[in-house]
Amino acid sequence: MSPSHPERPRSAEGGFTLAETLVAVGLFGIALLGLNMLLIGTIRSAELSKDLATARFLAAHRLEQIVMARYMDGNRDAYRDPADPCTDIDEVTTANFPTEDYGEVDLLNGTRFNFRSCAATPDIRQSAIVITAADYPDTAQGRLERELNRDQYRRFRREVYIVDSKDYTDAIVNVSLDGPNPAGLDNVIVETTASSTDNPATNYVKYVLVRVKWHDSRGTVHAVTLSTEKTFLIPAS
Repeated sequence: MSPSHPERPRSAEGGFTLAETLVAVGLFGIALLGLNMLLIGTIRSAELSKDLATARFLAAHRLEQIVMARYMDGNRDAYRDPADPCTDIDEVTTANFPTEDYGEVDLLNGTRFNFRSCAATPDIRQSAIVITAADYPDTAQGRLERELNRDQYRRFRREVYIVDSKDYTDAIVNVSLDGPNPAGLDNVIVETTASSTDNPATNYVKYVLVRVKWHDSRGTVHAVTLSTEKTFLIPAS
């Protein structure tokens, strides 16, 4: 009877069995899948952060233009008379600050205007001039300016909503938007309350909201909304 010999451990040169190889490949694939999902999530998060920053910039840019617009009663009659443009000035209108659809957003829109003829009070803006590709010179500099001012914002839609307090008999306590509706304007929600000493109704305030919308790479619609109040200025006599 031959003596029994203990089984020797497999040497490193012996390699792996097929089953061990398949298990290793499977574990490696699972690890790669997890890493890939993490990478996709990071890219989407970075994309959303970049788009959010761009949308906030576009909303703030338009809102700043509106804040700088004039809205005043020059002859102190507490009434905006369109027939008296030299004294009653209302530049806070959607005609001056139009909604720009996808592919139309341009930083020059709302900065170029037609003006009323009024020698006593010059530079009263009549209506905004919407900028198109034809307005840029066909030069390297012109193409660069168009790229900077328009093409990089073609995924965004910029909307302006103006609520005039004179259209409401009660005091306005809040103005907001529903949505966002990606294909057009949202509904304006105006909350009012009976006027009182602490919360009087007024005919001299405009509530302005600027909403910027965009689609992310998956087609989901996002929106940023900024707002301000524009008070009718009655100059001191």
